[in-house]
Amino acid sequence: MSGRERLLRVFRHQPIDRVPVVPFIHANFVREFYGDSDVDVITRTIDVHEHFGFDIIHRNCSPVYDSVGPSADGWQVERQVEVDGRDEITRTTVHTPRGDLSEVFRLVWISDYDAEATPVDYLIKSEDDLSLLIEFMPRTCEINTSSIGAAKLILGDKGITAPWVQGAFNLASYYYRSLEHVVTDALINPDFYHRMMEFLLERNIRACAQCIDAGADVLSYAANTASGKMVGEAFFREYVLPYEKRLIDSIQSRGAHVLYHNCGYASKLFGVYRELGMSAYESLTPPPYGDTILEEAVQQMRPETVLSGGLDQIDFLKTARPDEVRAKVKSILETVRERGGFILAASDYLSEQTPYENLMALADAGREYGGL
Repeated sequence: MSGRERLLRVFRHQPIDRVPVVPFIHANFVREFYGDSDVDVITRTIDVHEHFGFDIIHRNCSPVYDSVGPSADGWQVERQVEVDGRDEITRTTVHTPRGDLSEVFRLVWISDYDAEATPVDYLIKSEDDLSLLIEFMPRTCEINTSSIGAAKLILGDKGITAPWVQGAFNLASYYYRSLEHVVTDALINPDFYHRMMEFLLERNIRACAQCIDAGADVLSYAANTASGKMVGEAFFREYVLPYEKRLIDSIQSRGAHVLYHNCGYASKLFGVYRELGMSAYESLTPPPYGDTILEEAVQQMRPETVLSGGLDQIDFLKTARPDEVRAKVKSILETVRERGGFILAASDYLSEQTPYENLMALADAGREYGGL
């Protein structure tokens, strides 16, 4: 059974020869593996998976999301980039016929091979700002999806493409307005909140469609801002679920699968997660970095939802002995064996300086104990 067939059959709930073993390998780990910050991550991501004997879910082919987009009639974009070593601050001003919008984005290298890009000043600061977006922002911003097609071509039957997209709530609370404000908006100014969410949802649907058309088998669906640490089930059900479900339904109606990602606190949302209808859910993050108990997740999540994750990559994979990794893998697979529909993975992307012998042990134990 090829790697591609094994993974697609898992998502389709069809019989497979063994549980796939797919730790989330982000660009940072690929760069560290080759000791090169400028390495071709499209090609080398595949090579790294194969080196350790992992199945391949290729996420490092994600298009860059541009929250502002290019200039157009009534939408003139100016950018200034300030460089400080490897770090950058991008200041963007958008001129419209009825006023200006502004945004500040910061890219900071947190290690030799890993960088974080975060807004520090958001595009939507007021209801007037949202009105300017709705009136003047180009309806569809064409996304450069060439990275998806390139990864798919190189992969062949080895694995599947799974570029990242933002979930409905994530898109609003990461790119356009601060998380704290978005949560407050929902509670004290719901008309504004719903107006914003509807506008951004329609843009998101079109962006996701472009990724699928480019060859994405799965969309890695970032949904971590509405975590169980930030919102409760009642809030999620009223203000988050309707938008997430519409986006998930739109994606899956086009033939792609949704791999719904919450890498933190999630257990008190499992009840409402059952209603989202996503193909798969990750990352089953155990304490202390999350609150998921694997045995409870197996019982609470819908049998139709593939589960992925369960292995701590922050502490355990970096400090355990290979025999301890093997024992942990065996325990995880015994826990999920009767349920089925499982992908053995870490709780989030692999940390740099993870011992290679532990990753070899992970792959070997997954193949040994994951037979079905």
